This record gives sequence, C-alpha cells and structure tokens, in this order.
Amino acid sequence: MKTRVMLVVLMGVSTLGSRAAHADEGDEAVSSHRLDTGEIVGRFELGYRGSFVSGSGYNPFSTNDYLPQLSIGVTRTLAWQGPWSFAAGVAWDYATTGATSLGDTTELTLDRLTVPLEGRRRFGRFGYAFVRAAPGIAYESVEVDDPSVPGNALTKSRWLFAADLSAGYAVPLWTRRGSGSQLLSHLWAQADGGYGFVVDQRLNLTPNGQARADGADLGTLALSGGFFRLSVAASL
Repeated sequence: MKTRVMLVVLMGVSTLGSRAAHADEGDEAVSSHRLDTGEIVGRFELGYRGSFVSGSGYNPFSTNDYLPQLSIGVTRTLAWQGPWSFAAGVAWDYATTGATSLGDTTELTLDRLTVPLEGRRRFGRFGYAFVRAAPGIAYESVEVDDPSVPGNALTKSRWLFAADLSAGYAVPLWTRRGSGSQLLSHLWAQADGGYGFVVDQRLNLTPNGQARADGADLGTLALSGGFFRLSVAASL
C-alpha cells in the first residue's frame, strides 16, 4: 500500500513539474515572439540630447560650444514586413541656456517640434537598429538684459525650419511575460546620434522685439551641428 502511495505521489510531482516547465517555455516563447514580430505598438521616449554648436553667434549665450536638451517623443508602429518596420510620431526637444556677455546677462530658449519617421530592423531578443529622419520647426527666443534700453531687455523670437537625421540602436531592458493585462510590454534603453539642422537667425535685437534703431546686432545664430541622444522608452 505504501509503495502504491509513493508511486502516485511521484507521478503527481512529475506531472506538475512537466507542466511548469512547459508554462515557462511558453512564457519565454511569448516574450521572444513579442520582440521578434512587428506588433502595432505605441512608444513613449524620455531622454537627454546633447548638441555641439560651433558658430560664433552662440558664444554670447554659452561658455562652451555645447547645448544640453530635454528630449520627449511618442511614436507608433504603422507598418512591418518580416524583421523590418516603420514608425512615425511627434517629438519635442527643449533647451535653455545663458551666460554673461560684456557685463549683460543673456538667455537663449529653444523649442524643437519634429515628426520622427523611423525605419527599424529587429534582431529578435537583442533589440533593433533604426534610422530616423525628423522634419519640423524650431522656436528660438533670445534675450539680453540691458539697463540702458527701455524695458531693460533686448529680445528677438522666431519660428524656423528644423530637421534631424540620426541612426541608433535600442536594447530591451524588460519584457512582459505571458499574456497578462499589464499596460507595458517592454522597457528599452536606446542611443542615437546624427546631425541636427536649424535655419540660421540674424540676432538684430531690439527692446521688446520692436523695430527700433537703438538695438544691438550680435551676428548670426547658427544652431546646426552634430548631436547625440540617450533615452529610455516604454512600449504599450
């Protein structure tokens, strides 16, 4: 009798172990499948962008040739074929910087609004490489505090054409297992680098942006140059 009981117990344990193993394999397969296929997903990106600006018109606003920025973007996969896919979205890069030039305090604010168009090539669980083109517009606002003019400030603001071209790679940090109802399916770390273009602006500043003769000309502000971006992203 004891022998029969022991056999039943051992058979039960073996069956449970086999089922658990198959369940784990199923979860692994689902996770790998999610990374390997072109699901229609939305992505939210948050990152740091650093731009290298060499034009002399940037000197009054910075003590170096570097412009740090906050970078936020939302994209969605629109089409896919095998390991290839295409996504589009919207992105916003924001920067503010300032310095002291000839005794006056200066400030530069930059808002870039672009439409990322991204081609991707997936490599299974190892992530994917991407190339991104992002046409858009930039809002440049400059200000120089000058007590000698009405309003104590010389200013100028303009909307300008802008565009980015970059390439990079995204690596999965976490992948949801199974078919649960969690909101997120993946977390990613990604990096890209390329060239950012902004139309040059002549810095003929005037009090409160008005057309007056008692303004100042600081030359041409050219913010085009190479950049890199480090981001984390979440997929739905």
